[in-house]
Amino acid sequence: MKKLCFLLLFGAAACTQQPTDHFILRGTVPGVMDSTKVTLRTVTRWDKDLASAYVIDGKFELRGQLDAPTLCKLSLNNARSYELDFFVENGKLTFTTPHIDSLPQAYGLYDIRKEKNYRVEGSTTQDAYYRYQQQTLPLRYGIQELRKQANQIPDYNSRLEAMNAELDKTSRAFIRNNDNLATNLYIAGTLKKPAFTYDQTYLDELEQLFASCQDTCAALKDFRSYLRDASRLVQGSPLQEAEVVNDKGESVSLIAQLNREGYTLIDFWASWCIPCRVSIIFLREIYKTHGDSIRFISISLDQQEADWQKALKEEKLPWAQFRSLPEQTKTFTEQYNLIGIPAFFIIDSEGRIVFSGSSMNELTEQLPKMITNSTH
Repeated sequence: MKKLCFLLLFGAAACTQQPTDHFILRGTVPGVMDSTKVTLRTVTRWDKDLASAYVIDGKFELRGQLDAPTLCKLSLNNARSYELDFFVENGKLTFTTPHIDSLPQAYGLYDIRKEKNYRVEGSTTQDAYYRYQQQTLPLRYGIQELRKQANQIPDYNSRLEAMNAELDKTSRAFIRNNDNLATNLYIAGTLKKPAFTYDQTYLDELEQLFASCQDTCAALKDFRSYLRDASRLVQGSPLQEAEVVNDKGESVSLIAQLNREGYTLIDFWASWCIPCRVSIIFLREIYKTHGDSIRFISISLDQQEADWQKALKEEKLPWAQFRSLPEQTKTFTEQYNLIGIPAFFIIDSEGRIVFSGSSMNELTEQLPKMITNSTH
């Protein structure tokens, strides 16, 4: 009899044992139409589905495998598209929501307030991430709403900066009080700032958040590698020497073009870049106001000189124009982390990069401050 009891208990344990080399995600979504496709992708890899299935009787089941807890995006597509993020890790997971219409819709209709309307159970990483989502919801929603009014609020940038600083503070506090490494590393990733908008102290503070952790996972090693690489992009780093071509076809030194008695504004652009051409309209107005105080330089990343020269004739820009040759463009991209254009850099009289950004609103707010500081 004892042997029989032992076998029964062993069998029950085997039935409930969590799989360790794969995940099973079972979901219940009331109100969704049968045959709705459900797709699970990792947030960083949109070129490949992690798992997919179709809804039957309001339910679906996804199976797959992950090396570590990973932030994923679940998509449901029928008459409307819904997208939501959560952590997935190997084991048995359950997804529940009151109704399909309570979920956040995809793209521009995404409402972060609806993140509370679904739960994923079975993942300790997701449990921690859900707590973070709810704790930061008012701030994140406020930032989301503020960004919709970017062109309507005079002090938009300063308000956005203040709210982002508060979110940054809250996120750091959460990391310090949370022991789930995967969640903490994801949150720390959201604290990364654009190149030349932070100092070394900021990077040291991020590193300190994980000072007690050993490099036991690839994500932590990657984050520490990012911190080392980011050190060369701190605010105040010197502009590197480069050869650029002027509108007469002559190769000249970039450093030699800088204003040694004040600030220099460098605009990286290209003829084919529509946002760049739009930004030129605003740059003209800035030049009218600040052209006497700040030296303006535009550097085109056009590969073909004919395209650049054609754009110059169309725009008739009143400040110095240069083009970067292909090999130099590659160097610019690596040196300054140029992930897109237009990109604006402000260089001080010592040749140091004191501002970098792609927002015209930020640029128009930063320039007057620097001009005021330079006159004191």
